[in-house]
Amino acid sequence: MNEPYSIGLALVDFLPNIAFLVGAFFLVKIAALVKGTRCSRMVMAGAFLIALGGILKATWKLLYAANVGDFQLMSQIQFILVAPGFLALLVAAILLARKKESDIKATPLLAMAAWKMPFLFVMTLCSLGAQGILTYISFKRKAKNAAIGFIIAFMGLLAMGGLASAEQSVPMQWIEESINSLGQIGFMFGSILLFKNIKSNPC
Repeated sequence: MNEPYSIGLALVDFLPNIAFLVGAFFLVKIAALVKGTRCSRMVMAGAFLIALGGILKATWKLLYAANVGDFQLMSQIQFILVAPGFLALLVAAILLARKKESDIKATPLLAMAAWKMPFLFVMTLCSLGAQGILTYISFKRKAKNAAIGFIIAFMGLLAMGGLASAEQSVPMQWIEESINSLGQIGFMFGSILLFKNIKSNPC
């Protein structure tokens, strides 16, 4: 990207992270209600890694836009943190979708291969899987509005994947940030509405 980031664009990058954290908070509560402490801790750990990766990248962008410095590690480490984070969310979502209570045994280990692409693949696959399962749970519980929120999040992920190979100009960055924010807001409302549904009708 040859064009510099603006402060406004850098600040917008914090919005999807905030929306994700709100959604993750309610997803932790859902996991605690349905599957107990260990499952909720898995969601919490995954959400922490995802949020940390996103906030570090947003902070890098802000520092870069403010001409403080170009701390590339803050941006690149996102892939290392977010991939296992979404893997944890996927495992938790699978456990939530299962009817019978089961112990959480070994979490699948992420194989470390050549730098960025394996992390991107795991991150995309697991995030899509988690959103898809949460959509299924919402429809199964007749929480249609929650399902719509997760579908918006799912579509946002697909759109972000489609734009990943596009030239990273400033206008394209604004489009990507807008789509990412919309997707995370969808996840946030989906989690809130599903939590209310489960809390009012635990069965």
